[in-house]
Amino acid sequence: MPEHSNRARLARRYRRLLLTYPRSYRHRHGAEIVTTLLDAAAADGDRPSRSEVVDLLTSGIRFRFRVWGAAGILAAITSATFAAVALGAFGGYLGWQTAPPLPSNAEVLRMVEPALPPGASAQPQRWDFIFDDNPEYTDPRWAYLVGGTDEYPAGKVFFQFTYPYDKPPQQVVAGADKQLRAAGWQPADRQMSGCCPETALHRNGWLVEVFSEGHLDESHYGLQIAVARTTPAAVLPLTTAGLLAGGLAGWLVAAWAFRHIQESSPARRALVVAVFGAGLLALLPATALSTLTLTASYFTSHHPTEPAWVGYTFIFFRPLAYLGAAAIVGGLPLAKLSTPSRRGPLTA
Repeated sequence: MPEHSNRARLARRYRRLLLTYPRSYRHRHGAEIVTTLLDAAAADGDRPSRSEVVDLLTSGIRFRFRVWGAAGILAAITSATFAAVALGAFGGYLGWQTAPPLPSNAEVLRMVEPALPPGASAQPQRWDFIFDDNPEYTDPRWAYLVGGTDEYPAGKVFFQFTYPYDKPPQQVVAGADKQLRAAGWQPADRQMSGCCPETALHRNGWLVEVFSEGHLDESHYGLQIAVARTTPAAVLPLTTAGLLAGGLAGWLVAAWAFRHIQESSPARRALVVAVFGAGLLALLPATALSTLTLTASYFTSHHPTEPAWVGYTFIFFRPLAYLGAAAIVGGLPLAKLSTPSRRGPLTA
């Protein structure tokens, strides 16, 4: 019986390779494919050939990504885009968790000493977080977690000064910029026009920002000098990995749902489409804002402004994102239930 044993092993190996195909396809065609492959195999063979392995694996993967028709392709592209932005933002969030703690007050003083006004004795203020809701807000924490915020600043250690109008802010900021450059700081950003000039310089993973805070009263304006973090090295690789993984996952989910609703009734199909569509519509504001900040993160590595995930923290966008995510997660079992139950010999 060695030949019978070889054929049984070969059939099991073919079935394992067919696991790359969707279950519904295996139920319909799996037995036929295995029989055809066994008929074409050598009589004493017990392993698939290399070409068979490659063909079955690649064909199964291609089939899982397969959608057809303008509606199916549009749905897959939309799903892939939304998922790519979400996981790209999450990758950026993980990358920022590698950021070092902010320096001590004494270290900050040494860093910004060239930019400090002569005889300055201001006490530094500390925001010892990476990014968070504005600490000056007095709303309860749950309000931010549920409803979002309109300010999501980076952590920093900063000094605030008051200047009379006889010292133009452009002159003060430009002087601080010059002194910091002379001390070895490299320019990251500079904007000297308008009411609130600012400059930013970086060195050894730290960012010094000097900017006017605008008019305080009829005769004075405010100036802030801050030390913050530059973007950690892990942020962009993890953001890119998240974008790629999210794009693939989003397309796969859309293709899975598309296959499952094909044989459902028109009413059930319309319900599934409506649920997914409502979820994507609710996620649109957060996704659009995070798309902008995520794109900007590739061009402002030394001077980060907003993190890639800021869209999911923004006021009103955050609760909409919660609702959108809940609708999409709830729509998955609804799409699954749209497919009539089938039983077959290749269930996995």
